[in-house]
Amino acid sequence: MANYNHTFTPEERRKVLGGTLNSHPLEIFPWFRRWPRGFARDLLYTFIWNLGFTLLFTFFGIVSSWRLPSANWLWVNFVTANCVGYTLHLLIFLGGCGIENRIHRAGRVVVTAYYMGMSTVGVLLGFWLATILLGREFLPRLGDPRWVVAIAVTSLVISVVIAIVYFWREKSALADAALEREQRRTADIGREAMAANLRALQAQIEPHFLFNTLANVTGLIDADPARARHMLETFIRFLRASLVATRRSTTTLADEFALIADFLEVLKVRMGGRLEVAVDLPDGLSALEIPPMLIQPVVENAIRHGLEPQVEGGRVVLRARRDGDRLFLEVADTGAGFGDGTSAGLGLANIRERLRLAYGDAARLGIRANSPQGTIVSIELPVATP
Repeated sequence: MANYNHTFTPEERRKVLGGTLNSHPLEIFPWFRRWPRGFARDLLYTFIWNLGFTLLFTFFGIVSSWRLPSANWLWVNFVTANCVGYTLHLLIFLGGCGIENRIHRAGRVVVTAYYMGMSTVGVLLGFWLATILLGREFLPRLGDPRWVVAIAVTSLVISVVIAIVYFWREKSALADAALEREQRRTADIGREAMAANLRALQAQIEPHFLFNTLANVTGLIDADPARARHMLETFIRFLRASLVATRRSTTTLADEFALIADFLEVLKVRMGGRLEVAVDLPDGLSALEIPPMLIQPVVENAIRHGLEPQVEGGRVVLRARRDGDRLFLEVADTGAGFGDGTSAGLGLANIRERLRLAYGDAARLGIRANSPQGTIVSIELPVATP
C-alpha cells in the first residue's frame, strides 16, 4: 500500500488516526466491516479472534511435540485463548477511553512499547484467569521455565499480531483519507469548472438585441427624445441586472421575472403596439431559486424568431407553476412557430447545456406548438418539496 504520510500535517494525521482506535482487529478483513460497530458485535468478533488463537496455540503445540492434540488439549487451548483474548479486549476498551489518544500522539516508538506492554499484561492476566478456571495443576509454578516460555512466546506472538494490525490500520486509514481528500479535490475542481462553464454560458447576451436596441435609441434621439431616454434608461437597468446575474450562481424567480420585465419594456418601446405581454408568477413561487438568466433567452428567442417576422407582431406569455417537486416555466408566443421538436438554434442549445450542467438528467426543456398559432417552450426543473 502506498505511503501517504507525507501528505498530512501532524494535526491532520492525528485526526485521521483517531477514528482507527475504536475499530476491531478483525476489521482488517473487508468482510467484517459490513456490520456497524457495537459492543455485542465486538464481543462476537473477539470470540472469532480467540478461535484463531486457539488454532495458533494448537499448531505451536503440534510443532513442538510432534503429536496430534487430544480433546483435553484443545479444550485447554480454547479456554486459555478466550481468557487472554477477552482480557486484552477489556484492556483495549479501557485504553480507548482516553489513554490510547495520548499514546498515539507520542509517536510510533511509544505506541509499539504500549502495545507490547499491554499484550504482556493481558497474557499474564489471561493465563492467571485460565489457571483459576482450569485448576492450579494446569500451569506450573511461576518460577518454572515452562511458565516463562509460555508467557514469553504468547506475548511475543500477540504483540506481533497487534503491531501488524495497528500499523496496517494506520496505513489503511491514511490511504483512505488521502484518497477521500483527492476525490474531494477532484470534485471541487469539477464544480469550479462547471461553475465557470455556467458563467460563460449565462454571460452570452445576444448581439442582435444589443445592436438593434442601440440603433433604435439612435433613431429616436431626434424624432422622440422622451422615448429614446426611456428606452435607454430601461436598457441600462436591464444591462445592470444582467451583469449582476452573471456573477451569481442562482437567482429567485422574482428577480428573473423583473429582469425579463425590463427586457420586454425595451422591446415594447421598439415594437410599439406590435408586442403584447402577459406575465403570471404566483406569489408562492417568487422566492424559488433557479439559474440566472435562464428564461430571458427563451423570451428573446420567441420574439426574434416568432413575433418580429410578423407584420402584426403578436403576444408573448410568461408563466410559472409548481406541481409537487417540479417547477414548470413556460414561454408561449403567437408567432410564426417552429413546430414540434425544433431545436430553435443556439439560444435554446445554450439553455439545454446549462440545464445539463446544473441538474443532470433531472431537468428538461421541451418545445411544442401553441394553439392556434405559435410556440410554447417549457422548462421543467426539480425543486425542494414543501
